[in-house]
Amino acid sequence: MLNLPIPLQYTNDFPILRYADDTLIFMEGCARQLFVMKALLNTFADSTGLKVNFSKSILFPINLSEERLQHHAVTFGCSTGSLPFTYLGLPLGTTKPRVEEFLPLVTRCERRLASNSLFLSQAGKLQMINSVFTSLPMFFMSTFHLHSTVREQIDKYRKHCLWRGSEENNRINAKAAWPMVTKSKEEGGLGVLNLKTYNEALLLKQLSQVLQQSRHPLGASYLGERL
Repeated sequence: MLNLPIPLQYTNDFPILRYADDTLIFMEGCARQLFVMKALLNTFADSTGLKVNFSKSILFPINLSEERLQHHAVTFGCSTGSLPFTYLGLPLGTTKPRVEEFLPLVTRCERRLASNSLFLSQAGKLQMINSVFTSLPMFFMSTFHLHSTVREQIDKYRKHCLWRGSEENNRINAKAAWPMVTKSKEEGGLGVLNLKTYNEALLLKQLSQVLQQSRHPLGASYLGERL
Protein backbone atom coordinates (compact mmCIF):
# COMPACT_ATOMS: atom_id res chain seq x y z
CA MET A 1 0.00 0.00 0.00
CA LEU A 2 1.38 3.40 -0.97
CA ASN A 3 1.32 6.38 1.37
CA LEU A 4 -0.21 8.96 -0.92
CA PRO A 5 -0.49 12.68 -0.13
CA ILE A 6 -4.06 12.60 -1.43
CA PRO A 7 -6.42 9.71 -0.54
CA LEU A 8 -7.90 8.18 -3.71
CA GLN A 9 -11.20 6.32 -3.69
CA TYR A 10 -10.88 4.04 -6.71
CA THR A 11 -7.16 3.30 -7.07
CA ASN A 12 -3.89 3.22 -5.16
CA ASP A 13 -2.02 4.94 -7.97
CA PHE A 14 -1.06 8.61 -7.91
CA PRO A 15 -0.48 9.41 -11.57
CA ILE A 16 1.85 12.34 -12.16
CA LEU A 17 3.61 13.06 -15.46
CA ARG A 18 6.55 15.44 -15.42
CA TYR A 19 8.60 16.85 -18.26
CA ALA A 20 11.09 19.68 -17.69
CA ASP A 21 9.09 22.36 -15.82
CA ASP A 22 5.64 20.97 -16.78
CA THR A 23 3.58 18.76 -14.49
CA LEU A 24 0.42 16.89 -15.46
CA ILE A 25 -1.63 15.49 -12.54
CA PHE A 26 -4.59 13.10 -12.93
CA MET A 27 -7.04 13.41 -10.04
CA GLU A 28 -10.57 12.49 -9.15
CA GLY A 29 -13.16 15.25 -9.56
CA CYS A 30 -13.24 15.92 -5.84
CA ALA A 31 -13.09 19.39 -4.27
CA ARG A 32 -11.46 17.95 -1.13
CA GLN A 33 -8.57 16.53 -3.13
CA LEU A 34 -8.04 19.83 -4.92
CA PHE A 35 -8.08 21.63 -1.56
CA VAL A 36 -5.45 19.22 -0.16
CA MET A 37 -3.32 19.60 -3.29
CA LYS A 38 -3.45 23.38 -3.00
CA ALA A 39 -2.50 23.16 0.68
CA LEU A 40 0.50 20.98 -0.21
CA LEU A 41 1.67 23.46 -2.81
CA ASN A 42 1.24 26.37 -0.39
CA THR A 43 3.29 24.47 2.20
CA PHE A 44 5.99 23.94 -0.43
CA ALA A 45 5.92 27.66 -1.23
CA ASP A 46 6.24 28.61 2.45
CA SER A 47 9.14 26.19 2.93
CA THR A 48 11.15 27.16 -0.13
CA GLY A 49 10.11 30.74 -0.76
CA LEU A 50 9.04 29.77 -4.30
CA LYS A 51 5.58 31.22 -4.85
CA VAL A 52 3.14 29.03 -6.75
CA ASN A 53 1.16 30.85 -9.44
CA PHE A 54 -2.12 28.93 -9.48
CA SER A 55 -3.53 31.12 -12.26
CA LYS A 56 -1.06 29.49 -14.69
CA SER A 57 -2.62 26.08 -14.04
CA ILE A 58 -5.48 24.75 -16.17
CA LEU A 59 -8.17 22.31 -15.08
CA PHE A 60 -9.35 19.91 -17.81
CA PRO A 61 -12.57 18.03 -16.97
CA ILE A 62 -13.43 14.43 -17.89
CA ASN A 63 -17.12 13.52 -17.44
CA LEU A 64 -17.59 16.52 -15.16
CA SER A 65 -20.55 18.88 -15.20
CA GLU A 66 -19.99 22.56 -15.93
CA GLU A 67 -21.21 23.51 -12.46
CA ARG A 68 -18.74 21.22 -10.68
CA LEU A 69 -15.97 22.28 -13.05
CA GLN A 70 -16.39 25.93 -12.17
CA HIS A 71 -16.61 25.09 -8.46
CA HIS A 72 -13.35 23.11 -8.60
CA ALA A 73 -11.64 25.86 -10.60
CA VAL A 74 -12.58 28.45 -7.99
CA THR A 75 -11.40 26.11 -5.21
CA PHE A 76 -7.99 25.67 -6.81
CA GLY A 77 -7.78 29.19 -8.20
CA CYS A 78 -7.05 28.22 -11.79
CA SER A 79 -8.58 28.58 -15.24
CA THR A 80 -10.47 25.86 -17.13
CA GLY A 81 -9.91 24.15 -20.44
CA SER A 82 -11.54 21.46 -22.54
CA LEU A 83 -10.55 18.24 -24.24
CA PRO A 84 -8.78 17.65 -26.50
CA PHE A 85 -5.77 19.82 -25.70
CA THR A 86 -2.13 19.82 -26.74
CA TYR A 87 0.55 18.74 -24.27
CA LEU A 88 4.22 18.64 -25.34
CA GLY A 89 3.02 18.88 -28.92
CA LEU A 90 0.76 15.84 -28.65
CA PRO A 91 -3.05 16.01 -28.94
CA LEU A 92 -4.52 14.53 -25.74
CA GLY A 93 -8.15 13.56 -25.25
CA THR A 94 -10.47 10.70 -24.37
CA THR A 95 -10.78 9.50 -27.98
CA LYS A 96 -8.37 8.67 -30.77
CA PRO A 97 -6.95 11.85 -32.33
CA ARG A 98 -8.47 12.85 -35.65
CA VAL A 99 -6.48 13.27 -38.83
CA GLU A 100 -6.57 17.07 -38.67
CA GLU A 101 -4.99 17.00 -35.20
CA PHE A 102 -1.81 15.65 -36.80
CA LEU A 103 -1.63 18.63 -39.14
CA PRO A 104 1.27 20.28 -37.20
CA LEU A 105 3.36 17.15 -37.74
CA VAL A 106 2.59 17.06 -41.46
CA THR A 107 3.34 20.78 -41.75
CA ARG A 108 6.78 20.34 -40.17
CA CYS A 109 7.61 17.60 -42.68
CA GLU A 110 6.46 19.85 -45.53
CA ARG A 111 8.70 22.68 -44.32
CA ARG A 112 11.66 20.34 -44.15
CA LEU A 113 11.05 19.34 -47.75
CA ALA A 114 10.99 23.00 -48.82
CA SER A 115 14.36 23.54 -47.14
CA ASN A 116 15.89 20.49 -48.79
CA SER A 117 19.18 21.40 -50.46
CA LEU A 118 19.31 21.18 -54.24
CA PHE A 119 22.97 20.21 -54.02
CA LEU A 120 22.47 16.98 -52.06
CA SER A 121 23.56 13.81 -53.79
CA GLN A 122 21.32 10.76 -53.94
CA ALA A 123 23.13 9.35 -50.91
CA GLY A 124 22.66 12.67 -49.09
CA LYS A 125 18.92 12.67 -49.79
CA LEU A 126 18.69 9.11 -48.50
CA GLN A 127 20.48 10.17 -45.32
CA MET A 128 18.11 13.11 -44.90
CA ILE A 129 15.10 10.81 -45.19
CA ASN A 130 16.35 8.53 -42.41
CA SER A 131 17.75 11.23 -40.11
CA VAL A 132 15.10 13.94 -40.58
CA PHE A 133 11.84 12.86 -42.23
CA THR A 134 11.72 9.54 -40.38
CA SER A 135 12.74 11.11 -37.06
CA LEU A 136 10.17 13.94 -37.08
CA PRO A 137 7.13 11.69 -36.45
CA MET A 138 8.97 9.44 -33.96
CA PHE A 139 7.56 11.24 -30.89
CA PHE A 140 4.03 10.91 -32.25
CA MET A 141 4.54 7.28 -33.27
CA SER A 142 5.75 6.41 -29.77
CA THR A 143 2.34 7.48 -28.43
CA PHE A 144 -0.28 7.08 -31.16
CA HIS A 145 -1.02 4.73 -34.00
CA LEU A 146 -0.83 7.13 -36.93
CA HIS A 147 -3.73 7.27 -39.34
CA SER A 148 -2.98 5.78 -42.73
CA THR A 149 -3.70 9.20 -44.27
CA VAL A 150 -0.96 10.79 -42.14
CA ARG A 151 1.54 8.03 -42.94
CA GLU A 152 0.83 8.30 -46.65
CA GLN A 153 1.36 12.07 -46.60
CA ILE A 154 4.69 11.75 -44.78
CA ASP A 155 5.72 9.00 -47.21
CA LYS A 156 4.82 11.35 -50.05
CA TYR A 157 7.32 13.89 -48.73
CA ARG A 158 9.94 11.19 -48.24
CA LYS A 159 9.49 9.99 -51.81
CA HIS A 160 9.61 13.54 -53.08
CA CYS A 161 12.85 14.17 -51.19
CA LEU A 162 14.49 11.00 -52.51
CA TRP A 163 13.56 11.29 -56.18
CA ARG A 164 12.67 14.94 -56.87
CA GLY A 165 14.40 17.04 -54.20
CA SER A 166 12.68 20.24 -53.09
CA GLU A 167 11.37 21.22 -56.52
CA GLU A 168 7.60 20.79 -56.36
CA ASN A 169 7.22 20.92 -60.14
CA ASN A 170 9.99 18.42 -60.78
CA ARG A 171 8.41 15.45 -62.59
CA ILE A 172 11.27 12.95 -62.34
CA ASN A 173 9.86 9.45 -62.07
CA ALA A 174 10.75 7.16 -59.19
CA LYS A 175 13.60 4.78 -59.91
CA ALA A 176 12.27 2.03 -57.65
CA ALA A 177 8.98 1.01 -56.07
CA TRP A 178 8.54 2.26 -52.51
CA PRO A 179 8.07 -1.23 -50.97
CA MET A 180 11.50 -2.11 -52.37
CA VAL A 181 13.01 1.12 -51.00
CA THR A 182 11.79 0.29 -47.48
CA LYS A 183 13.48 -3.12 -47.50
CA SER A 184 16.75 -3.53 -45.65
CA LYS A 185 19.99 -3.25 -47.60
CA GLU A 186 20.61 -6.96 -47.01
CA GLU A 187 17.35 -7.66 -48.86
CA GLY A 188 18.26 -5.38 -51.78
CA GLY A 189 16.48 -2.24 -50.56
CA LEU A 190 17.74 1.18 -49.47
CA GLY A 191 17.12 0.73 -45.74
CA VAL A 192 14.40 3.40 -45.45
CA LEU A 193 12.26 2.60 -42.43
CA ASN A 194 8.68 1.50 -43.00
CA LEU A 195 6.57 3.94 -40.97
CA LYS A 196 3.76 1.47 -40.30
CA THR A 197 6.09 -1.24 -38.98
CA TYR A 198 8.17 1.32 -37.06
CA ASN A 199 5.03 2.78 -35.47
CA GLU A 200 3.82 -0.63 -34.30
CA ALA A 201 7.25 -1.50 -32.88
CA LEU A 202 7.40 1.73 -30.85
CA LEU A 203 3.91 1.16 -29.44
CA LEU A 204 4.73 -2.42 -28.47
CA LYS A 205 7.82 -1.14 -26.65
CA GLN A 206 5.66 1.31 -24.70
CA LEU A 207 3.14 -1.46 -23.93
CA SER A 208 5.93 -3.66 -22.56
CA GLN A 209 7.06 -0.88 -20.22
CA VAL A 210 3.49 -0.27 -19.02
CA LEU A 211 2.96 -3.96 -18.27
CA GLN A 212 6.25 -4.20 -16.36
CA GLN A 213 5.80 -1.03 -14.33
CA SER A 214 2.08 -1.23 -13.67
CA ARG A 215 1.28 -1.37 -9.95
CA HIS A 216 -2.19 -2.74 -10.62
CA PRO A 217 -2.40 -6.32 -9.24
CA LEU A 218 -4.14 -7.39 -12.45
CA GLY A 219 -2.31 -4.90 -14.65
CA ALA A 220 -1.14 -7.34 -17.31
CA SER A 221 -4.46 -9.13 -17.81
CA TYR A 222 -6.46 -5.91 -17.52
CA LEU A 223 -4.43 -4.10 -20.18
CA GLY A 224 -4.47 -7.20 -22.35
CA GLU A 225 -8.26 -7.30 -22.29
CA ARG A 226 -8.50 -3.58 -23.13
CA LEU A 227 -6.18 -3.99 -26.14
